[in-house]
Amino acid sequence: MDNFFAIMERFAPEAVEIMVSRYQILRHVLYNQPVGRRQLTKNMGSTERLVRSELDLLKSKGAIKSTAAGIYLTDFGYEMLRDIETLVPGLLHIKILAEKLKSRFGLREVIIVPGDSNRDPYAQEDLGRAAAEFLYSSLYPGCIVAVTGGSTLAGMARAMRAGVEQTEEICLVPARGGLGENVETQAGNIAAKIAQKIGAQYRLLHIPDNLEQSTAEALKRDIHVKEVLDIIKSAQILLHGIGPADEMADRRELSARDKTFLQKNGAQGEALRYYFNQMGKIIFEIPGIGLELDDIHHIETIIAVAGGSNKAEAIEAVLKSGFDHVLITDEGAAQKIIFGRDDL
Repeated sequence: MDNFFAIMERFAPEAVEIMVSRYQILRHVLYNQPVGRRQLTKNMGSTERLVRSELDLLKSKGAIKSTAAGIYLTDFGYEMLRDIETLVPGLLHIKILAEKLKSRFGLREVIIVPGDSNRDPYAQEDLGRAAAEFLYSSLYPGCIVAVTGGSTLAGMARAMRAGVEQTEEICLVPARGGLGENVETQAGNIAAKIAQKIGAQYRLLHIPDNLEQSTAEALKRDIHVKEVLDIIKSAQILLHGIGPADEMADRRELSARDKTFLQKNGAQGEALRYYFNQMGKIIFEIPGIGLELDDIHHIETIIAVAGGSNKAEAIEAVLKSGFDHVLITDEGAAQKIIFGRDDL
């Protein structure tokens, strides 16, 4: 496939440009629908003549529809966009970045979406959709899927689509408690939304994320909590976010003493309540209820979903720990991890 794109660029570079242009139009319609032609032209920074011509063609193919309110994607348009996105890494030269990340961190799979979600809100939505498609293809009857919270994984929940076979045998669970977070980005809410979208079961853990150690140990002995906890610890698939250590320390309202400890010990990234230094070593843990390190080592497929050039150091720190199997990120983070820069 890479050789095919190389030949296209030498022999028919205009074909590559056309595919990229139509991909960008479908993407902009998706995130702004219903959208008028003039607004779409402005958003894309293109000429009205070019956009009008491409819209007419996409409409003739049945990918978009025009109404009085504006332009929408059709079901065929959604399908076309998913198909094009499988070619995007080759079209936009980001497959090389993915291979470099796979090799550096020993990952099974790396998926990179275009752009930098630190600057482009559409890139973060693309991250969520890429994660949704990967999860969709990974589900199987009887599997238990654990998810953490966060805005990117909330986007994944919104992007999930139905169509998985025997979904009634699949169960979604939060990887940990999380009642202290914004409702939309809580792990339990995300698990429930995914389950409802695909028609699966779900179980929730109605406890806060930040707990004193003694309180956490007492709750683990509660029969109802233990029942859900046993299911969580049996998960075969885990999807988790990654955050910069200082940002997550603020969000979790850590004490000044704990924040000083993290700074002195070089904390770079946070995932699943663990704080990692530059070498990927866990230097700090927040007490709580949910998946523990011993459980993580037995999970079949662990998927990290995080992007943005501002999170590059955090992502790298967590990946160096070696427990992730799959990374879904964006071009901004990948560029900075591999080349130490974020000038896309």
